[in-house]
Amino acid sequence: MLKPLLAALLVGAIAVPAASAGPVERAGRFDKRLTAAEYRGAWAQGSRADHAEDRFDHREDVRDRRESRRDEAVDFGPRDVIEDRIDRRESHRDRLENRVDRRH
Repeated sequence: MLKPLLAALLVGAIAVPAASAGPVERAGRFDKRLTAAEYRGAWAQGSRADHAEDRFDHREDVRDRRESRRDEAVDFGPRDVIEDRIDRRESHRDRLENRVDRRH
């Protein structure tokens, strides 16, 4: 009785975060895969695939900014404010990285 329950809880703990992720989180995960492929040399800089990845990055940045604005509009206390600041810095780093990548 205990083993099936533990197995179900383990599967739920692994599957639920992936299934409940919003569009921005899913896009971020996909972007990480694209970036890793680019670093491994799956496509050359300036190629059509690189251009498509740059467009995807730009759309992800736009979605991320919209989500940040929505999150910052609501304040649930000091921890929420700290989380908003961390998200803002992360978004800024992502945009900088994308700009540098587009220059090359």
